[in-house]
Amino acid sequence: MDVKRLLLLFFLAATLLAAGVVGLSFYFLRPLKAEPWVRGALKGTGLEVKEAPYGLELAPQKPKALLAFYPGARVEPLAYAPVLAPVAQAGYLVVLLKVPSGIALLAKERALEAKAAHPNLPLVVGGHSLGGVAAAELAAREKLPLLLFASYPEADLSGESLPTLALFGTEDGLLPPLKAREKAKKLPKTARVVFLEGLNHAGFGAYGAQRGDNPAKKPREVLWREIAQEVLLFLESLGWDTPPPPQALR
Repeated sequence: MDVKRLLLLFFLAATLLAAGVVGLSFYFLRPLKAEPWVRGALKGTGLEVKEAPYGLELAPQKPKALLAFYPGARVEPLAYAPVLAPVAQAGYLVVLLKVPSGIALLAKERALEAKAAHPNLPLVVGGHSLGGVAAAELAAREKLPLLLFASYPEADLSGESLPTLALFGTEDGLLPPLKAREKAKKLPKTARVVFLEGLNHAGFGAYGAQRGDNPAKKPREVLWREIAQEVLLFLESLGWDTPPPPQALR
């Protein structure tokens, strides 16, 4: 076989390999988009929906606190609007944070950018799945209340007393209940841990099925109401019925 033919075969093999890598990357790293109906549904909520450099704001008229929420890996932030819009309607400014390449760990400080834009509001940080890991790290460092959806802290926070709500699903295929219970040992000692019956991993948002997950066993609208109720109970327990004066804030 002559040199030209060898070079041609090498070039073809390299091209096929590169195409395969790109194809696999697209398959495994493709963004999980919010379902098309979600943005339109926000129009009837009475909320001011505003794009900001740090994320999408869902704002009531007189917010009493700020919930900055990190999305799960590769999930479009808008996908969490159906779950968290009722929280905003109840008086909390919800910011669905934008993160580079859909990876919250690349923008752990993003919640503080939202806080800087609303300095008079106390801050709660939350996140779904990998987004919860980023939220937990920031909450531990800044001593903030923490909200987790199908997530847990990377570090052991069991010695902390941060107000924490951790929601898990009994049908989660990516974080099954047995594993979730074990990981929950890392949560702050005062954490409220809830396993919602029939909920899966992707059921925390509206972005369709997720690879490796199990089907939900309840209508997702029912599950979304249950999630929102738990979140509101947690936020109300923090005692922010009215906005505190600026001098009372950290």
